Order: sequence, then structure tokens, then C-alpha cells
Amino acid sequence: MLPLHVKNSVWGTSRKIAALSSGPAAGLGSPLGHATLKISLSPSSLGSCLRLTAPYVAYITAFGVVPFFATFALVGLDFRSALVALRLVPVGQVFLNTFILAVATSVLGTLIGLVAAVAVDMLDVKYQRPLSLLTVLPHTVPFVSAALIWSISLYGGGWGWFTYLLHISFDPLYLANTALYGVILVSVWGAIAFPFIIIYATLRSIPPEIRENAMIDNIGLSRYYGEVAIPLASKAILIAFIIELAFSFGAFDAPYVLTGGGPGYATTTLGILTYEAVYNLNSYSAGALIAAAIAALATVPAIALFRVLRSRRALLPAVSVRLPDPVFKGIMLAVLSVILFFNVMPIYWMFLVAFRPNTLDFRSPPIMIPVKFTSAFFVQALRGSVPYMVSSVVVSVAVGVIAVLLASGASYEIARGRAWGWLLPLSIYLYVLPPMAFVIPLYIAFAKAHLLNTWWALITAMPLGYVTYALWIMNGFFVDLPKAYDEVADLFNIKGKFRRLILPLSRPVLLSTFLLAAVGAWHALFYPLIFSATPYNFGFPPQGAQTVTIYALTAIQESTIDWGLLASMALVAALPPMVLDIVFLSLIARGSRASGLKFL
Repeated sequence: MLPLHVKNSVWGTSRKIAALSSGPAAGLGSPLGHATLKISLSPSSLGSCLRLTAPYVAYITAFGVVPFFATFALVGLDFRSALVALRLVPVGQVFLNTFILAVATSVLGTLIGLVAAVAVDMLDVKYQRPLSLLTVLPHTVPFVSAALIWSISLYGGGWGWFTYLLHISFDPLYLANTALYGVILVSVWGAIAFPFIIIYATLRSIPPEIRENAMIDNIGLSRYYGEVAIPLASKAILIAFIIELAFSFGAFDAPYVLTGGGPGYATTTLGILTYEAVYNLNSYSAGALIAAAIAALATVPAIALFRVLRSRRALLPAVSVRLPDPVFKGIMLAVLSVILFFNVMPIYWMFLVAFRPNTLDFRSPPIMIPVKFTSAFFVQALRGSVPYMVSSVVVSVAVGVIAVLLASGASYEIARGRAWGWLLPLSIYLYVLPPMAFVIPLYIAFAKAHLLNTWWALITAMPLGYVTYALWIMNGFFVDLPKAYDEVADLFNIKGKFRRLILPLSRPVLLSTFLLAAVGAWHALFYPLIFSATPYNFGFPPQGAQTVTIYALTAIQESTIDWGLLASMALVAALPPMVLDIVFLSLIARGSRASGLKFL
């Protein structure tokens, strides 16, 4: 039945559907019983279908497919000069750093997310929602803000809370032989939420009778999860791991903010080297060569992802663990407590340091409870953020709207079999590719069009990752949307069926998609760093496009020892997406009906 808030022609259509579905043919195996409506597509309706998909195809072609192949073309045109530009760079070490960081982040992030998902899933429902929100709390914080807070959490000499609690006498980010471990730590912290969301949602979707039968057979919780639940969720586990691996090959934010790639090249990744090739080595061909290498690396997990998505069987073996339920629960809750502590503590530290006098910083042991309060640093950071905040709001809202507008029509047509079948796998492939795979040709094109340092460069380039992801998740929603709505709309010749009927029914997934895209755009650092140079000038036409993540990044140069201002700038960048992310995560916690999302 249609929601009560759908009015006008949609309400009239719902009455017709209800009349048909409640008639003599109702309940006989289809939404309209045995009455089958054979609606043929006229040339005009086929053209309408293509009009819904064409804008999406045009966009991903212009800002995804063409720049991707242009990256490889740039390498071929000037391969020798690219090698010359990189001759003094230890490229082998950079590849090794990238590989170690990617594998460690994806493996540890997925494993910790799996453990947290199992621990939360085994609890009573009333505890699951708050604990799940705490588990994904790092996802609400832009990585720039998180990295800034971790940078003062890892201070040696007992000043940082992390080094103090773990009795580490030095700052691991300052030493070449430990800096990469520090970057891995922060990357894993930010990577736990994504696997947790997918795995937890999958565990919750297992039919209750399976768990009830397992309990009746007295196999215990440890055997239920090891031998039943995890094999059933194996597809979700592997999807989470593969996507994390593909993204990690383009790792940029964490090493760039924490160490800048140093000391020396100890934490330089391929993502950082792409940026350095363009800005420091002044070589587009060298940047394109490194970007092509990242794309090639990410193609391997992309192929694996396609194979997993097509699989129809359990992909992970059963794990036989025989522990009494009290022991298993105790172990899992203890591990979950540790995970939650390290999830929450950096965010707590950000709020604590932002609202206290700087005389309480650089104390050993560190003061980890509120003692005095001041809003001076936060007010100062807030005032300085205004031009950056304007750019972030404009770009984020625009990216969210573009993602919804382009992906909704195309995903609907794919789900109904009226668009090209190859569009979905192509979109998934473009989604898992890091932005470095496209950035060099886009930079050259924007420079020639005089669009650098404008909102237009960000608004046109940044939606690619969110549009393709939106197509993927919206496709799952439209596949499940009963075809009875389409059949009756065609039967009664309703004009503008997609706009007047389908879109109102799709409000949950449209809202979730908008929030995902807008928050993701707010978090972004790489594209704003590449395509912008100054903050918004409050003039017309608008000039200057630096976003609030870049504003937070200036804390490293301006406030290297002023913890209060650094934490406040990080907090200013984090607060808006934290609010939106919590709204989105609340929808996820309420289930697919509220969010409209299906992760598998």
C-alpha cells in the first residue's frame, strides 16, 4: 500500500492498485493475483526510459570513463619524462608503504568490524541501537579532523592520552621506523565503521527461526556464530574487506595530515606521490603514471568484488568454536568495550581540548577530565571558518542533489530491465577506483576552462564516487519495489510515472542517498586540495573554493603547539557532518524500511 502522505495523482493511483489487489484475484501468488497485466513498451515510453538513464551515462562518461583512459594516455604520451621526474623518488618503498597500509587497514578494519558486529548482535535489542551508534562514531568525523586529534593523542613524553595509557615514551609519528604503524592505527580506527554497518545489517537480516532452531538444538552462541551466522554473512564480510582494500590503495588523508608522507618517505603512499608529482615535481606525466598504477592496483579487488557479488553460496568456511555461553559473552563484551573506548576517546579528547584553557595542555600525565571551561578557541575557529564553511555547504548540497537526480532514474531503469545491463558493473568499478585515477586529466581540463579554484570544479568532479555508489544501493531498493505500481500506472496511462509515482515511494532511499553523498563530500580532502587554492571571496562570480577540511588542515601550520585552536578547528569541520551522519545512522538502525538501503 502507498504511504498516506502521497497525494494527488499518486493517491488516485494507490486507490486503483488497492482495488485491484483486494479483488477476487488477490493473494494468489502475485501482487495482483493471477491477473497478469501485459504492458508493452511503446517507442515513446522506451525513449522516456532512455531519457532517465542518459544523463547518468553522460556524466560518468565525461567525469569517469574519459578521464580514466586519459590518465593512461598521458602516461603513454610522455612516459620517459615521467620516469625522469621520479628518478630520485624511492618508488619501490612507496609501493611497499601503500601495500602494507592497504592490507593492514582492510584486514584489521574488517576483523574488528566483524567482532563488534557479532558482539552487538548477540545482545538484547534495546542495547543494540546505542552500541551500534557508538561503534560507528568514527565514521561521523571527517578524516582530517580525526587525524588532527590523533596527532595530539600520540604526543610522546606522556602528553598524549594514547601514548600515556600505553606507556609509550615517544611520538611514533616522528620516527621513520614507527611512523607507518601510527598511520595504520589511525586508518584502522576510521575503517571499522564501514565493515561493521554491512556485517551487522546482514546478521540482523538472518531469519529469526534459524537462530531459534540453533538455540533449541543447544549448540550455543559460539557455535551459532562460527558455524551458522558467519558463513551466512560471508558475502557481506568479503564485500566489506574488498571495498576497504580498493579504497586503501588510494590512501591519502591519513598519511598526508599525520606525517605529510614523512619522515623522509617512510609513510609516503601512491596517493601522496600523485599529489607531489603535480605540485612539487611539476610533472603531469609522472602524476598520471602513479595514478595509473593506483588504478591498476584497485582493478584487482574490483574484479574480486564482481565475483563475490555474483556468488550464490557461502564463501567462508564454518569456524568451530565451543565455548560456554557465559564465557563467550564475557569475551565478546570485553573486546567490544575496548573497541568502544578507543572509538570514543579521540572524539571525547577533541571536545575536551577544544573547550579548555591551553594551560592544561602539555601535562604529564595528561588531564583527561573537564577541569576548566573556555569557548575562546572555538569562537575563534568558528569565525575564521566562515568562507570555508560556505564553500563546503554549497558543494556538499550540490553533490548530494546531483547524486540523487542522476542515480535515481538510471537505477530504476536498470532494476526494471529497461537500461543497459553493463551499467551497474561499470558503476561499481568506477566507485571502487580512488580519485587519483581521474584527477590529472580533470585538472588539465579545468585549468584550460579556467574553472580551477571555483565551486564548479568541485561540484562537477566530486559527485562521481557518490553517483556510482548511489546507483548501486538504489538499484537494490527498486528491485524490491513491487512492479504492480508500474503495471497499474501503465494500465491507466499515468503521465510522468517516475516523477509522480515512483519518486514519492522512494523518499527513504532518496533521503539516505542524499545524506551519504552530502556527508561524503563534506569529508573530502583530495579534490578540494587539488582543485582549490583560496577560500571563498564573497564576491560575484564566486571565486575561491577551499572547503572546511582545508581550513582544519591549516591548524598544522598555524597552531602546531596550540592544542585548543587545533581541536576547535577540527571540531568546526566535524560538527555538521556528525549531526547528519547520526541522522543517517539512526535510519540504518531502524532498518531498511526507514533508510531504504540494501547493502547486498
